[in-house]
Amino acid sequence: MEVIHLAYLALFLLTVTLLRLWRRDASPPKQQPRTTTTAHCPYPSPLLGNTLEFIRNRRRFFDWYTDQLRASPSGAIEAWGPFGAGHAVTTACPADVDHLLRAGFAGYAKGARFRDATADLIGDGLFAADGALWSLQRKLASHAFSSRSLRRFADGVLAVHLRRRLLPFLDDAAAAGRAVDLQDALRRFGFGTICHVAFGVETADGDGDPRQEALFAAFDAALEISFRRALTPATFVRVLTKLLDVGTSRRLREAVDVIDGYAMSVVESKEARQRNGLDDRDADLLSRFMAAMDEEDGSELGAMFPTPAAKRRFLRDVVVTFVLAGKDTTSSALTWFFWLLAANPRCERRAHEEAASCGDGDVDVKGMHYLHAALTEAMRLYPPVPFNGRVAVRDDELPSGAAVRAGWYANYSAYAMGRMKTLWGDDCMEFVPERWLGDGGEFVPVDAARYPVFHAGPRVCLGKEMAYVQMKTVAAAVLRRFRVDVVVPVASMEAPPAYEMTATMKMKDGLWVRPWRREESAE
Repeated sequence: MEVIHLAYLALFLLTVTLLRLWRRDASPPKQQPRTTTTAHCPYPSPLLGNTLEFIRNRRRFFDWYTDQLRASPSGAIEAWGPFGAGHAVTTACPADVDHLLRAGFAGYAKGARFRDATADLIGDGLFAADGALWSLQRKLASHAFSSRSLRRFADGVLAVHLRRRLLPFLDDAAAAGRAVDLQDALRRFGFGTICHVAFGVETADGDGDPRQEALFAAFDAALEISFRRALTPATFVRVLTKLLDVGTSRRLREAVDVIDGYAMSVVESKEARQRNGLDDRDADLLSRFMAAMDEEDGSELGAMFPTPAAKRRFLRDVVVTFVLAGKDTTSSALTWFFWLLAANPRCERRAHEEAASCGDGDVDVKGMHYLHAALTEAMRLYPPVPFNGRVAVRDDELPSGAAVRAGWYANYSAYAMGRMKTLWGDDCMEFVPERWLGDGGEFVPVDAARYPVFHAGPRVCLGKEMAYVQMKTVAAAVLRRFRVDVVVPVASMEAPPAYEMTATMKMKDGLWVRPWRREESAE
């Protein structure tokens, strides 16, 4: 597989070179965009830009960017592909992040390149939408994250999935002395809860169902391929492989076919329930979207998708978007959280003490300041979405001084920002939940521009509070009931587990643990 990827890359570089030479002979040379004196440019080649460095560091992409951003006096770097293609400015400067996400929000969009790269997977869903389509979707989705919805989520959905599935699964493993992949269990839990709260669909969290195994594999493959495409400019090679249905294009098509089958089954099931009067318009998030498109006076959203086929395709995009939003983000944060506790026994003891103080009944997570701090600290080091960005719609200059030309990517790395001494001090690479606690032991947040794990501004994550409720509830329930031993010897903070190169901070090869029932929680 690695040889195939390198072969595609070589063919791509050759194609680009020939096209550039042909264009140079056919038309007068164009002036190259000027670079800035403040944006650090790591090892550029006059012809290939930073392509060779991208290839060398393809397995540690987020750490490579961190290294470069640390070395940049301005906190921003400028990088590009062959012949200036795919130009991007990436920053770890809070002032720049504030500008991109809040003050200068109108000057940036997701852009056509991102939409093209992710069209097969998420289509017109919230994550890829701009303008009126984004605004309408966000307004509808916001209703699902109200205070009332949060209470219903905590008291109903989470309780059901914990008591019926996750805890019994860990109980069985503990009784048998069996090692399990905690990351996989948490992903299934996240998938079950998001399907329940967003679509009114209950799924099995356990393993063994071949349809769910195929669906998870399809989501993983489609997300990885789409993420890599979003980082690189579209090429003739990509178009050719799609026409021939070979290579990654075929893998993506096959994965999306599986995803489409699941998403359309959810839509069809919801339509059937509504025809039979079993659902109301406020039953769940998908019901709200369907009701908005069917308003008799002709809603704006319905006008964008006027035919039954277009409507169904859009509802399919809604399902896929929210599965992606809920399946891997909280599970990623919890996976790294449990590994960090294993690597820091002092923190594990304090988190367990706080969880145990609530007894064995329902957990009131609002008062768990240390657990909140520990989860926040885990996401500082391992943010669920480590790298994000938008496209400049016009020329701009960031507060750091870095110039951004129209059509360039403007990125920020939450992963790199969590590793900056200038932002977090000399102990920035250490897991220290106490940095988030005030003198009275209460949790003290920081500005989102310094900690953009949940983004900021108009696109701030709608599910932030729901994510914290889920993570704290799950963490408290597991810590109170089990001691979680990592099977593979815990690496030090200087040598953590590897991550996968995808849109979410997924731990490579999972987190294999052996749970043990604590004596105080034994029945």
